[in-house]
Amino acid sequence: MPPNERQIKSQMKVGVGLAVFGLACPFFWLSLFNSTTGFETWVYGIHSGFFIVIGLILLGKGWYDLKRMPIKME
Repeated sequence: MPPNERQIKSQMKVGVGLAVFGLACPFFWLSLFNSTTGFETWVYGIHSGFFIVIGLILLGKGWYDLKRMPIKME
């Protein structure tokens, strides 16, 4: 595996990790399940959403870069 491909796949793993972290944010879910309606739940939700979006952007960029890499026949 070329070093460039390894770097792209590593970037994709970071993207997946960020998206999963945003999806499983304990602060948001505790706030939501404890029926804490209000500003605090919104802040946690927006914060989790940012992590999910950034993770999906990194994952998508890595996927796009992998698809654009030339295929080498060995």
